[in-house]
Amino acid sequence: MVTSFTRFKTAMPALLMLALASRAEAPKPALLKTGTLVVLETTSPLSSKDAQMGQSVSLRVKYDVIIKGRTLIKAGAAGSAQVVNAEHRKGMGKEGSLSIKPSVVQAVDGQMVPLSSNAVGSAGSDTKGATIGLAVALSPLFLLKKGKDATIPPGYEMQANVATDVEIE
Repeated sequence: MVTSFTRFKTAMPALLMLALASRAEAPKPALLKTGTLVVLETTSPLSSKDAQMGQSVSLRVKYDVIIKGRTLIKAGAAGSAQVVNAEHRKGMGKEGSLSIKPSVVQAVDGQMVPLSSNAVGSAGSDTKGATIGLAVALSPLFLLKKGKDATIPPGYEMQANVATDVEIE
């Protein structure tokens, strides 16, 4: 007659091996260090005509971020930026301006990684000189001519750096 203890005793090595194997398969957390470069791109067009200060803008990661052979941030991962400057075009040919600053990106384990960078942006066409010249020569109505709005197209590439050390599972 086989006792429960005998069954347990014979199954014990197999259980121990299974426990060790599953422990070995779990990857150790990887450290994503401060200053690691992340290349991002805009996902939709932006214009100084519509953008407002503080508005959130969707970004995506352009290239995998790989540390010691392990991908910690995948290409295509979601990211976000903030509009830090948005000025509409003005009269007398003054152009609009638009700047955004990347703020976070999603790592492979789902956590949001804070980013630091300088603001990146665009300025519209400045037509002040032509407007003033035409106004003097022809008519003061040319002073009402407006500059162009600043735009940032989809796929506009920018760089940011990881702002603080983050452990990625």
